[in-house]
Amino acid sequence: IVKERSPVLDMGNLVHVLALQPENLEAEFSVEPEIPEGAFTTTATLREFIDAHNASLPALLSADDIKALLEEYNATLPSQMPLGASVDETYASYEQLPEEFQRIENGTKHTATAMKACIKEYNATLPAPVKTSGSRDALLEQLAIINPDLVAQEAQKSSPLKVSGTKADLIQAVKSVNPAVVFADELLDAWRENTEGKVLVTRQQLSTALNIQKALLEHPTAGKLLTHPSRAVEVSYFGIDEETGLEVRVRPDLELDMGGLRIGADLKTISMWNIKQEGLRAKLHREIIDRDYHLSAAMYCETAALDQFFWIFVNKDENYHWVAIIEASTELLEL
Repeated sequence: IVKERSPVLDMGNLVHVLALQPENLEAEFSVEPEIPEGAFTTTATLREFIDAHNASLPALLSADDIKALLEEYNATLPSQMPLGASVDETYASYEQLPEEFQRIENGTKHTATAMKACIKEYNATLPAPVKTSGSRDALLEQLAIINPDLVAQEAQKSSPLKVSGTKADLIQAVKSVNPAVVFADELLDAWRENTEGKVLVTRQQLSTALNIQKALLEHPTAGKLLTHPSRAVEVSYFGIDEETGLEVRVRPDLELDMGGLRIGADLKTISMWNIKQEGLRAKLHREIIDRDYHLSAAMYCETAALDQFFWIFVNKDENYHWVAIIEASTELLEL
C-alpha cells in the first residue's frame, strides 16, 4: 500500500516514522541542513566580508595620485620656446636657441617667419608632456610612458571586489577570492532541489516532530506499545469483502501479539488545544466518528485478525503535546 503525500500528511508521516520506525528517518526524509557557523547568510554578511577584504589589499594609486605624478614629470621638462607675438619677441626666443637651430645666416634678414621655423624645429625636439586628464586607466597609460616599472607594480596588485550589484553578484565576488566559502542560499537551494525525491522537512518541523515523539515515548502506555520488542509496524493485509466482493487493503500502524491476543493500534496526530480534560474523551469519540476511523478499525480487525484495536492520539500543537489512548469498543466497531 503506497503512502499518500501532502504537506499535512508529510508531517503526520514524519511523526509516525519518529515514533514507530526512527531508523527510517534518513531514508524517507531530507532534513533542512544546518547552516554552519561562519556561513554567509545575508547581503550584509557578504558586504562585511568584501569590505574587510578590500581594506586588507595594498592601496591602488588613485586617479589623483597618478595625475600628481604626471604633473610632477611634466614640471621637469624643458619649456617650449615661445614663438612670440611680435618680431622682437620672436627674435628674443630665436637668440636663446642652441646654435645648431639658429639656421639663418648672418647678414641675412631675420624675418619672423624664418625665425619661427627655427623655433618650431627646436620645440619639436623637446619631449612632449604627458596628458594629465582622463579616466584612471587613461592616466595609467600615460604613466606607463614615463614609469613602466611603477605601472607594472600596480598591475600586480589585486583589484578590490565590487561592493554593488545583486546578491548573486556579491556571492560570485566572494567566491573569486575564497572558493571554499559556504553560502546558506546554496546549501538551502541544493536541499530544495531534492534530487532523491525525499520528503523535505524544515528544522522547525523536525523540532516539533521530535517533541511529539518525546511526548509519545514518555507516556506510560503509549511508550510501551510503540517500543515493544515484538511489535510489527505497518504490515499490509489484503482480503475480500464478503458482501461486495471487493478487495480490502489495510495497514495498521502497529500490531502486537501478547499471549495469543492480537492487538492493533493507529497513531493519530490531532490539533485540539482548546478543550478541557473532562471533555477530551467525548471530543475524541466525535473525531473518530466524523473521520470514519471506526470503519477503518473494523476493517483492520477483520482483515488483520486483530482482537483489540486502539487509537493513540497525540496533539501536534506547539508545546501542548498531550497523549490520549482510545480503545475501539465493540459498539464503535459495529456502527
